[in-house]
Amino acid sequence: MYNLTYVDKRELKYIKRKERLDNTFEWRNEDVQKLQELNSDIVKLQDILIEEIKSAYELFSKIEKNGMAFLHGFKVIGHFAFEKEIAAKLYELDNPTKKQKAIIDKWDNLYCFSSKEIEAWQLIFDSFTGDFMPLSKTRLNQKGNRFWNLNIPDDKDLDFCSFLSHFLKYNKTFSNKDLMELTIKDFTPVVKIILNYDVNELSGFSSCYRYHNTDSDFIYNMLEDRCRTLNNSFKWNKKNIEKILKVNNWLWKCTDELKKELTELNNVFKSLSATDPKFQYYSIEGQIEYHGSEANDIATLELQRELSRRAAFHFWTLSLDENNSEIRDYIHEDEKLNWNFEVFKSHLTEELQNIKFHYFMHTVFVDDNIFSLEDLVRMREEDFKVCLEINWFGD
Repeated sequence: MYNLTYVDKRELKYIKRKERLDNTFEWRNEDVQKLQELNSDIVKLQDILIEEIKSAYELFSKIEKNGMAFLHGFKVIGHFAFEKEIAAKLYELDNPTKKQKAIIDKWDNLYCFSSKEIEAWQLIFDSFTGDFMPLSKTRLNQKGNRFWNLNIPDDKDLDFCSFLSHFLKYNKTFSNKDLMELTIKDFTPVVKIILNYDVNELSGFSSCYRYHNTDSDFIYNMLEDRCRTLNNSFKWNKKNIEKILKVNNWLWKCTDELKKELTELNNVFKSLSATDPKFQYYSIEGQIEYHGSEANDIATLELQRELSRRAAFHFWTLSLDENNSEIRDYIHEDEKLNWNFEVFKSHLTEELQNIKFHYFMHTVFVDDNIFSLEDLVRMREEDFKVCLEINWFGD
């Protein structure tokens, strides 16, 4: 039986709120006109987003050619962030009234429970081809003119751009009444650079997968059962132990690579921000992921990809921003803490127990239930990837 958490109950409240408000909402001509005006403004904002994406591609192509070869194959992601203008202004108040707090909560919750659906609309520019990816090209020109869920009268002549069509169709909590309060100032174009993350145009940037490991997820449960079965029959022989230590060594090499790339990119942003305020505020985050290409017991490529999509890679990350230029690896700062405990240590000789285990080894192969120990000893060094996400936040 599905068990509602506190957050689920709050989400359900806003879904029912939308249904209740929509049932009593009647479209007036001025309401339809307002929606069409918002569409016109978003079309202009989309043009700005496209230009920013192309500008980012040109800039990072130059950075790659000027010595940062590790950026080869980067992608530029563009989407629209939502924050209600009035809520953003109320955040700045030291002592908001009860009414003002209610306004903040309303818009926070409206967005929170529709954010995954809204942010799945994105434009992806591939540096390999120097062009937008196929579905992104479709989104650039795609239009929608009929939304049965809005109950707009059939005689209204509607023609909405791709993003607004997506927003109207897939959000779960914005009622028609809420839509009438939206303005173009509530939407902001956002551009980021990603490297080596798995990009799926149908579902959004890979981070959309990070929190899908719920009890109601059939695929997750299936992969968890598979992991448990393989671990129960895993053989702790000399060959497998040697491979485990080898993988651990690869992870430390990837960590050194990640630190080097973060430092180089941080220096670039310091230089850029000196002449262009657009790059004054930024963040650079990286992690290690594994995207296997070796043979295993899983029959389909799609299910094999699910191993990486569902794995707990994001539990260990390194980052820098405009205020923190020093890379702090908090997980590994304690020299006395070795992440070989619970599973690995008991199968190692006393001498091998002194080898420092990476946190990745613990969080992915012990705490998580996706990659099994059998998967671990099949892994190949070339399939470990240093993944980067680079954001800047304008002036």
